[in-house]
Amino acid sequence: MDRKGIIAVALAVVGLIFWQTQYSRQMAAYQKAKQAYDAAAADKAKTEHPETAAASTASTPPAAPEGANPEPPKAPEKVEEKIDDVLSPSPEHPSAQYKFTNLGGGIAQVVLLEGKQPGSAASDVTLNGFGDVPIGAITEHADEDVRAPFTATVDPVSGVATFGRTDARHLQTEKKFTLSRDSDYRRLYLIGLDVTFTNRGAAPIQIGSYYVHTGSAGPIHRQDRTLYTGFDYFNGSNFFKSVAQFSSGGVFGFGRKDAPVLAQSAPDVAWAAVTNQYFSTIVTPGNAKGSAVWARKFSVSDEELNRLLPAPNQAAPKDPLLAVQGALGMSGFTLEPGQSASQHFDIYAGPREYRTLRTMTANQSEIMDFGYVKPVSVLLLDSMNWLHAHLGSYAAAIIVLTLIVRGLMWPLQNRQNRMMKQMQQLAPKMEEVKKKYQDDPEKMSRETMKLYGDYGLNPLSQVTGCLPMLLQIPIFFGLFNMLGKAVELRNSHFFWVHDLSQPDTIAMLPGLGIPINILPICMAGTMFLQMRLTPRTGDPAQQKIMMLMPFGFVFFCYNYASALALYWTVQNLVSMVQLYVTRNQKIPILQKVAPASKKKLRR
Repeated sequence: MDRKGIIAVALAVVGLIFWQTQYSRQMAAYQKAKQAYDAAAADKAKTEHPETAAASTASTPPAAPEGANPEPPKAPEKVEEKIDDVLSPSPEHPSAQYKFTNLGGGIAQVVLLEGKQPGSAASDVTLNGFGDVPIGAITEHADEDVRAPFTATVDPVSGVATFGRTDARHLQTEKKFTLSRDSDYRRLYLIGLDVTFTNRGAAPIQIGSYYVHTGSAGPIHRQDRTLYTGFDYFNGSNFFKSVAQFSSGGVFGFGRKDAPVLAQSAPDVAWAAVTNQYFSTIVTPGNAKGSAVWARKFSVSDEELNRLLPAPNQAAPKDPLLAVQGALGMSGFTLEPGQSASQHFDIYAGPREYRTLRTMTANQSEIMDFGYVKPVSVLLLDSMNWLHAHLGSYAAAIIVLTLIVRGLMWPLQNRQNRMMKQMQQLAPKMEEVKKKYQDDPEKMSRETMKLYGDYGLNPLSQVTGCLPMLLQIPIFFGLFNMLGKAVELRNSHFFWVHDLSQPDTIAMLPGLGIPINILPICMAGTMFLQMRLTPRTGDPAQQKIMMLMPFGFVFFCYNYASALALYWTVQNLVSMVQLYVTRNQKIPILQKVAPASKKKLRR
């Protein structure tokens, strides 16, 4: 058990280091691209765009005649914000409420009406609640003011909102948002955006590029981790993720550098998104590809935190929570007088639900970021949802899923335990061989192999015996990856656990602010008992090291989704039952085998 456990833990550590290395390389690529972007932007600023100069000339009032008293320039008229509410898919059966704003001509907020669904105890969820950038706002530069006034026409009955604006260059921008009225759950949170640019002037207008803003994403819980909040995009073959720190360099957090802005050219962008742990806003261009991405992080104010995340039973976060806003850059064009150019976008603003996202046509399901264990995570997620459909409880589905996994691994585990008992019986004879030939390693090796052959034991079984534990590693990481992102678990109850997607905190230690989570403690206790019941081999030092594993797992899982601790606790209990059954089985007699069997073994 000790040698196999050490091998398994070593492989897990190697896997974590490999993942971190790949992550650091990706962040370093982001930083390099950002430096190139900044250098290009600095060169671009030295020579002003022709259209900018034209706009400046057009907006400058004519000089007053000589001798006349010039009038002071008028301050721009302040336009008040007007919010129009539209329900989708229909007022009779709403799934979301869209708040359209005339400032920026887009969606100010999306309120997912979870609390209004029959039989749901969940509260409403607000997307794009942090910051003031509308979803679908369009600018020529990513970091310029997005809240220019538009004329607005909103029809709550048809679910269509139209916005229009003409700037000083006589460039008319029209945007038409169309909400889905389809009752199919796979299209509940889709919005169509059609953008049309028209040159209403007498001179050509050149647009170098323009950005479609995704709005913002912030934490979904007060104790949320920045690991889940970030900006993502997909270029048709590769998925790129930037957590809200926009970190670069370093390993395991050491030597990391944080940047406030992520800006880079990115050819063939299929979609871009802002996301938190369970919800995302994804912008997908219809008949073109994006050419750049941009994102900015910012701290969440206490006012926004109290307004959007009311949770009096939770302690205030120690560090400021971060939110992120993003934009997808599109290639520019030139419009001759009277000419128009159009572009369609699909906007998804809803839960990160894999079964919904994988029905979309631009690989939006990659936003789940299952990584290298995606096949395992998807299989476990589909199995859990299938079991939930029949059992009506996600906790019950996780428990049954655990029983199925352990049942499939039982033959291997039983063989491993049988082999370990045989090896324990052979250990005294092996020790005699080591003492007898301690000065002749070559002779010791031959006699050791002969001893294996005499008793029909395969020395490779020492390695293959690790198979049950090795199989648990991808299952563990697959579950770890899936359970922390499965929106289906959100607000799922199980005895004292109010939300299987969050730690099962029952209280806080007074004065310390440390949460008391029951399931991870149960997990460590059952793991310790399981290790005590398991037949042990190896030297005492290795055994002591292995006994520290439960404490490492507690540290690893303590503040993670309680569903993971539930799975691991049930698995430990099942393993102990299996070990009890194995211990009561007849101990295999270690005896020499016939020569024919030895010959077969050598083959």
